[in-house]
Amino acid sequence: MLVSITDITGYMEKIFPPSLAEDWDNVGLQVGAPCVACRTILICLTVTESVVDYAVEAGVDLIIAHHPLIFTPLKSIVFGNMSGRIISKMLTHHISLYVAHTNADQASGGLNDWLAETLGLQDITMLPKPDHPVDNAGEENYGCFSYGRIGMLAQPKKLDQFVGHVKQALQLEHIRFAGNEARDIEKVAVSCGSGAHLWQDALKAGCDVLVTGDVKFHTAVDVEATSMAIVDAGHFGTEAVFTHHLAELLEKEAKTRNWSLRVIPYSKERDPWKGA
Repeated sequence: MLVSITDITGYMEKIFPPSLAEDWDNVGLQVGAPCVACRTILICLTVTESVVDYAVEAGVDLIIAHHPLIFTPLKSIVFGNMSGRIISKMLTHHISLYVAHTNADQASGGLNDWLAETLGLQDITMLPKPDHPVDNAGEENYGCFSYGRIGMLAQPKKLDQFVGHVKQALQLEHIRFAGNEARDIEKVAVSCGSGAHLWQDALKAGCDVLVTGDVKFHTAVDVEATSMAIVDAGHFGTEAVFTHHLAELLEKEAKTRNWSLRVIPYSKERDPWKGA
């Protein structure tokens, strides 16, 4: 059955409600028209010229990205800069763009769940929000969304062993961490991308470690002075699972609804940071 961009965006907004996105964020359809037919989807983290060039060669109709191409209202589209060239190529080749960002981070069954599952965590729950309202029973009701998850390792590991486990699970060459290497790790908090600001919430929840990215120096110093550890697996490293997990969901939905749809997880993205 022929499927339209509207069909795809409807499914995306069912699993990642736009209402979960931050006010400063820009999610949804950013380029294209909803009524256009969609036969091939390319999924990526970040829309670059290389991604769009690949999409053109593969005959892609829709790119679904995690990071918005357009964050703020555009004042101009100039072909001399990267965003202008990207938008020009997409319009020329009739390629649409849909973005699921902070709504995909927070939604139940979304990116943070995928990160926790990739690390092999069990009994995964939401990382509590300390400012969340209290329900009628007097208990905190954290709902079905949060920027963090908590899970348990099947077997406790020393911190240095756990760091090796994270490297292997996320297929990383480089990783940073702060904390006593000999301490036991069993209860783990995760927050993809830039979630280091949640370290105090993880500590209050009794976690042994927080796995996230973009950890600042002073945050590492503060965490090191506590009973908890922190692992910086990088922004890219903690979000790279987005691509193939979303592809699997869309392929499953296409099969269930008998959609004639090809889904391509873009496999050529790399962390721009390099180590020496």
